[in-house]
Amino acid sequence: MGRDQEYNRFKKNKSSELKGFRHFVEWFVLKTFRGGANRLPMRVNQRIGASIGRLALKTAKKDRGIAEYQINFCFPELSESEKQDLLRRSFEHAGITLFETMLTQKIRKNPGKWIHLENDKIVHQALEEGKGLVLIFGHIGNWELLPIVYEMLDIQGITIDSPVGVGKLDEILSECRYSSNLEVIPRGDKNSAKGILTCFRNNKALLFALDQDMHVKSVFTQFFGRAASTAKGAATMAQKFKAPVIGAFGMRVEDGTHLYRFEQLSSAPYEGGDEETQQLTQSYTSAIEAQIRKKPEQWVWMHRRWKTQPSQDLPRETDAPL
Repeated sequence: MGRDQEYNRFKKNKSSELKGFRHFVEWFVLKTFRGGANRLPMRVNQRIGASIGRLALKTAKKDRGIAEYQINFCFPELSESEKQDLLRRSFEHAGITLFETMLTQKIRKNPGKWIHLENDKIVHQALEEGKGLVLIFGHIGNWELLPIVYEMLDIQGITIDSPVGVGKLDEILSECRYSSNLEVIPRGDKNSAKGILTCFRNNKALLFALDQDMHVKSVFTQFFGRAASTAKGAATMAQKFKAPVIGAFGMRVEDGTHLYRFEQLSSAPYEGGDEETQQLTQSYTSAIEAQIRKKPEQWVWMHRRWKTQPSQDLPRETDAPL
């Protein structure tokens, strides 16, 4: 297993002595924005978010560099002006997502006004099998609305999440994400394995992100024509518990509302084994890529998705820990 050295160009040399101060500033700014955002209409917040995104495009050189590098090899058919337009719109989208996330409690008061569900009946049909459910998502649209989607579906479940690692910032994010329908378990927590087992035994829905390079057991899949280290947990848990897998694909539409469409990706019986795990993980990855291609500006191009690269031909399992 190797690494794409091109990402080294986008590293920042930050002072470790100032780390605590930077985190305090980030928390203070977010807390201030959140307080002001709750006093303004949603549409105004979305416009402000887009403006903040454009500002970040000019000032966040590391994130801009990563996004620009990845857009270049994912969309070689685009002209330079088209790539720059996609880059700009992706930063605007990120800013809007941030402001919407700070307003989840306002959205929760009238979710049907802001979130529309399509083909959601397949979620309830899958749970009728009594074996639990894996609900796959990518960081497309506003994924932070998924706890509210769980409430709209009237289903229970858990998700394993990686904390920011900064107490005050994690507190704000936890407040925004809180839902009695969706329990968030920190990645690496000693109770995570027990939580997953309980989730399936109690016929609940495990929410699983599949479009980031994470330090978990992974296999290499093809994503936008290039090898990408992809968590294999969705496939292995589906195989182990004979659970169906459904994609929950979000998208912001032109009027500022959100559409969540549900798509059946796999179901029992499963054969089991590494070859099937590879095939399933690839099929899930391809489904997410198809969604991104519909609205590429709504994906998180700032994430180092292809940083881990195989040193041999595909397929190959990475040696990342659980």
